[in-house]
Amino acid sequence: MKTDEPKLPESLTRFLAAPPADGAAPASRPAEARLGPIDRRSAHQALESALLRGFVSVTSGLVWLLVLGLVLRHLAR
Repeated sequence: MKTDEPKLPESLTRFLAAPPADGAAPASRPAEARLGPIDRRSAHQALESALLRGFVSVTSGLVWLLVLGLVLRHLAR
């Protein structure tokens, strides 16, 4: 029994590397065009995000140390 479906490629890599059958692939733009102009607000937001993540990490570490100290004090008694 024959079907109208095309044979599947042997690997996913070959499938992804193969051009689309209908030929309607979107034209890729150069990387510079995708980036656009540098936005100062995004740089500020990135710095703010990094500082906030650092603050959360330090606070979390201090809480863990406090809990560990309380557990060790409880076990020592």
